[in-house]
Amino acid sequence: MKRTALVLAAAFMMSAGFAQSAKVVSAFNYLRNNQLDKAREAIEPAISHEKTMGDPKTWFYRGNVYLAIQLAQEPEFQALKENALKISEESYRKALELDAKDQYKPEIMQRLPIIAEQYYNQGVLSYNAKDYTAAMGNFLRARDINLGMGMVDSLAMYNAGLCAELSNQAAIAKENYLKLVELNYNSTLIYSSLANIYKEEKDTAAAYAILTRGLQNHPNDYNLIIAETNLYLSDGEVKKAQANLERAISIDNTNPTIFFAVGTTYDQMGEKDKAESAYKKAIELDPAYFDANYNLGALFVNDAAAILEAANQLPLGDPKYDTEKAKADNKLTSALPYLEKASEIKPDDMATLGALKEIYARTSQLEKLKKVNEAIRTLEGQ
Repeated sequence: MKRTALVLAAAFMMSAGFAQSAKVVSAFNYLRNNQLDKAREAIEPAISHEKTMGDPKTWFYRGNVYLAIQLAQEPEFQALKENALKISEESYRKALELDAKDQYKPEIMQRLPIIAEQYYNQGVLSYNAKDYTAAMGNFLRARDINLGMGMVDSLAMYNAGLCAELSNQAAIAKENYLKLVELNYNSTLIYSSLANIYKEEKDTAAAYAILTRGLQNHPNDYNLIIAETNLYLSDGEVKKAQANLERAISIDNTNPTIFFAVGTTYDQMGEKDKAESAYKKAIELDPAYFDANYNLGALFVNDAAAILEAANQLPLGDPKYDTEKAKADNKLTSALPYLEKASEIKPDDMATLGALKEIYARTSQLEKLKKVNEAIRTLEGQ
């Protein structure tokens, strides 16, 4: 009886092993017939059964099943997608680990670029949803998978750096940007971004060095010139900053963005007349340039506020007060056409509406004040 019992037990164990092998085959057949839910149901027990868990075929099929789920467009399979891409990649890597004869390696190596592309696409979706940490992770996976196959995915690397920067993960941003510098990646933003990171690290020498390198490769890039100008300003190198601004204008005097950048920099330097001139040139080149219109209007408003603040310090009854108040009112009048244009371009911009409300109130333009108050209430109620 004991011998019979042992034989029966062995037979049971063999049938269980055959059952698991059959499940692997079933998963393959379900997958071939696009029955992805059944394919997943069939393959999962096989990865934990002692008879099939060490077989590279099990993991190869599992990778195929989850990759198919990831790529599926049919509505009935959308609920299966959670972590499908990660599971597919992990399954292929397990298959490669177990595949001593490289039986499945050629097919897996054909599928890994598809997985990398899917990670990249998920990164784009996360970026558009402003989930920069998730986007960074996906771009890094795309980068690393391609790198593991001997391919440099510079675009994934750049996007990973950008998302790291946007999610305040400076070390990861720096790592990716520096690799791109060594690759001579054709984007000047990596140099200005690195300069900002070095500046935050209080390493001004490194910030200057990376901008110098960028300008050697892209001598006429105004973004790099402006970045260097801002660095000069933070170090009190005003003459060098001004020389850079003139250089920027000489590069392209038809580009409104350059004049806007020059205007903002002069604004920060307190060179109000030069800022005004630059903003006006930007608007002349592009009348619908919101930022230039808004900044020029804000420049006049800030001037008016400064004049009124000084006037309020005068002794009570000082005749200069009325003169100074008139100057402030003239500044507000000068601001109006630019802020009104800015509001026309972006009717839902609350900062512009707020500035207009203050000016209309100060200058007793009651009908316009009523309209702007209605616009503000409408936006606040949304």
